[in-house]
Amino acid sequence: MLATAYVISFMGMILLPILAWIYFSHRLKLSWKLVLAGGLTFIASQIPHVPLTLALTPLFQSWGSIVYAVVLGLLAGVFEETARFILFRFILKKSRTWNEGVLVGLGHGGTEALILGIFAALAFVNMLVYKNTDLSTVPSIPANQIEVAKQQVSAYWSAPVYVALLGMVERLFAVCLHVALSVMVLYSIASKNSIWFWIAILWHALIDGLAVFLGQRGLNMLALEGVIGILAIISLWIIFILRPSFPQQITEPVKQERAEA
Repeated sequence: MLATAYVISFMGMILLPILAWIYFSHRLKLSWKLVLAGGLTFIASQIPHVPLTLALTPLFQSWGSIVYAVVLGLLAGVFEETARFILFRFILKKSRTWNEGVLVGLGHGGTEALILGIFAALAFVNMLVYKNTDLSTVPSIPANQIEVAKQQVSAYWSAPVYVALLGMVERLFAVCLHVALSVMVLYSIASKNSIWFWIAILWHALIDGLAVFLGQRGLNMLALEGVIGILAIISLWIIFILRPSFPQQITEPVKQERAEA
């Protein structure tokens, strides 16, 4: 049952974004190029983000859990929202509608989910092999790390079933966040109101930082995902309250009425 849950989780992380891309590109009548642009923007944002985070982690961990969580949250917000801003401002210069913001956000968050799903699948295969293997015979595991590896394998295969499914659930929540962030950044450009760009950075920082902080405090995983789920619902609310405010969302019905007249 646990193995099945792990498979459902990583397959969901891989397949659900692809299905969402197909459905929403057709539903919104938009090009797959927007999905690709969102996905490449996520990857590009991680090229400077990941090395800098790894380099600064030992320093900021020593400053306390609050500082560490704040810094990690802000780094994620600054790098990813700046990458989105560059995409909409200088590359997708004609994309100024809510629909386009949603599809780019699905590309961004869906690509992250797909990549993490592939990593989860590889981890599952490794753990499946290690489960029935004498780890002392595995050349890639140093002798002084064998006991640690055994504990990791044991923890993996003794986890509650719901824990195995949380990876997929968390990615669904994260996609809601990324769509909201893409819509906010695009709205800041379309409406020429830069405050929404800064709100996007702070909202991203708050969610990531809170997840790090609560995780360090030992909050139960189910409770942690519950908190993130509430923030995902708020993100969905942000997506839809901004929809009627987009300049082109307002002008398009007017143009249509004039054409019919």
